[in-house]
Amino acid sequence: MKRYVDFIFKYKKALIIGFIMINIAAIIGIIQVRLNTDFSLFTTNDSEYETTLEELVDTFGSTDQIMVLVEMDDFGDTSKSQLRNIQGMIEGMSNVDYVQGPAPMDVATPTGEIPFDLITPEQLLTQYTLMEEFSPIVIQDDTYYGLITVFVSDDFGGSDVSYLEEELASFDLPTYIAGDDYNQVKIVDYILQILFILPPLAILVILLVFRWQIGALLPTILSVVPAAIGSIWTFGIIGYMGNEVSILTAVVPIFIIVIGSADGLHFMTHFQESRKQGLNHKEAMTSALKVTGIPMIVTTLTSMAGFLSLLSMDTSSIVDLAVFASLGILLAGVATWYVLPLILSNNFNVLPKKQARIHIPFADYIKKLWGIPSVVIVLILLTLGIVFSSSINHEFDMLSVYKKQTVVAQNATKLEEVNGGSIPLYIIYKSDNIVSIESMNEVEALITALDETSNVNRVINPYRLLQIMFEQQVGGDIPNDFMLNFVYDLMKSSSDVPIDDMFDAENNVLRLMVFPSDMTNDTLIELENLVNDQDMDVSITGTQYLLKDLNVSIGTMQRNSIVLALAVVFVMLLISLRDVMVAFISIIPISITVASIYAVLGMTGIPLNITTVIIFSISIGVGIDYAVHFSSVYKMHRKENNDKTTSVQLAYQGVSKPVIANALGISLGLSVMLLSPLTIHTNVSILMWVGMIISVLMTLTFLPTIFSYSKK
Repeated sequence: MKRYVDFIFKYKKALIIGFIMINIAAIIGIIQVRLNTDFSLFTTNDSEYETTLEELVDTFGSTDQIMVLVEMDDFGDTSKSQLRNIQGMIEGMSNVDYVQGPAPMDVATPTGEIPFDLITPEQLLTQYTLMEEFSPIVIQDDTYYGLITVFVSDDFGGSDVSYLEEELASFDLPTYIAGDDYNQVKIVDYILQILFILPPLAILVILLVFRWQIGALLPTILSVVPAAIGSIWTFGIIGYMGNEVSILTAVVPIFIIVIGSADGLHFMTHFQESRKQGLNHKEAMTSALKVTGIPMIVTTLTSMAGFLSLLSMDTSSIVDLAVFASLGILLAGVATWYVLPLILSNNFNVLPKKQARIHIPFADYIKKLWGIPSVVIVLILLTLGIVFSSSINHEFDMLSVYKKQTVVAQNATKLEEVNGGSIPLYIIYKSDNIVSIESMNEVEALITALDETSNVNRVINPYRLLQIMFEQQVGGDIPNDFMLNFVYDLMKSSSDVPIDDMFDAENNVLRLMVFPSDMTNDTLIELENLVNDQDMDVSITGTQYLLKDLNVSIGTMQRNSIVLALAVVFVMLLISLRDVMVAFISIIPISITVASIYAVLGMTGIPLNITTVIIFSISIGVGIDYAVHFSSVYKMHRKENNDKTTSVQLAYQGVSKPVIANALGISLGLSVMLLSPLTIHTNVSILMWVGMIISVLMTLTFLPTIFSYSKK
């Protein structure tokens, strides 16, 4: 370590210049970072549903659309005029391909098209009433709702949504926007909030906790600097690589800051102690690195191992998280070795003006749980894990991402009440002749089967639209293929009805839109089974089916990830501790922690999905550090005095307070995610508290109990 410190002092100026250049390059890279809001990131690779969805897009064009709901207390001339102004404004937007709504320029009626300005509100309501479920005006509880469906281009983005929201706000009528594309665009706003607000808050929380431990402001700030720099370097690399940041990887800076700052605290604490003993800066730096160097490397590697175990997950979003987080923790570790010695070589005063008073009463209470109480706690936790693991749900859908108070969730709830849903599923039907009575009867039989279940709120059936048109023109049911084709051609000629978005007569393909009662896995599976049981060429797909694919397989992938993480960590423990038995014992606390998290998931109803799986990896990667810390100190004292009881007491005395303080810092740091507008981050924060509490409890109660009775 002395040679390394000599190197730092000898080439200090060159290293400072290099540090400045690296950070400038990183900032340039950050500017190039792009955001990705596509929910396909949260799907398994090579999903059969994705293939079907791509075929659907190839046939009918993009499924991109949003819905605008306009609420009116009455429907008179004023409301009618405002409705036309709103729809006209949307029609004039540059990235809007087509608008279907209650206020077109010309209204199709049985007697022909009538200019919207010339039709009375009463006539308009009468006309739309005849359209039944296809009516763009819905009446509920004496309130009128105009439903405008907006088909958008691939270039539709954040500026378009902002313009739409601003323009709608200028009208006196309450409006609601919903739909997959709208939700994904709004995620950009939430990601930016997360990136620019939560990491600084995490730094502030960590600073407060570390200030309490260290007792001086400057060394407190220096403790966090390497982790903050690691975050900057990581996102700079992401920018240069052309990778994108999603709602999952947006919290990577928080993980890096909270987890990576532990090494900085470890180093600064020992450096400060060495300075108190009278050593100069160079000597104190050498002493601190001798004590903390190897442990910092081990903790960095174990934390990385926890995240890297997620590479076994068959989805790109988790793979990105694993790579970015592990890279960030590695860079935070590198920054601790590089940046802190470089800064401290300038002889900054890190000594506190007065001795910090760190009192952690928990340590005294926890010690009382040694022996039988700790065994009882372990048995209870394992029992709960076994009992409630079967109750864990694996739900994840596009709307569950948002907290109820967000505008996205509130708008979606309103659309659900009025329209039966805001995000549809798609049924693709194929036949030899799509515009035929035989095909129409087959589809109507399928829809009857769907309506008989409790899983469907609404089905948009284009055949029903043709039948309604025939009833208005002639009356009765469509009698034969000739008349069906006649009505179909008539509908195609109407500018108000996008029949080509539902029929492809050339390829004999039909698209049905289905709004399910909910997006749970069971509902999706039941609908798929019902569709597959039909004696016809039909299939079902949709973005939620892509997510369902992952939801169903997440449990197996998670178990594989846990086994991989524990195996890698065990090998690392063998290398660092050089003792098979001690390494095995050190794995026990984190294994119990994993079982406890399973229990909490089952008891609370928090789903095990693409977002919460990361908690297991973090808990393993971070929690194992506590066990390593205790086991290493115990082993050292065991060699010195050859007495198990004394060694356990000394190990607990030296380890308990730092471990509790570190876990408290990590938990409080990650608690800033409670402020996120997304439920997925709140769940991660809650489960992180569980993981840290159980890890600390097991390390400081069950490990001392085992070592007290072991032969080692």
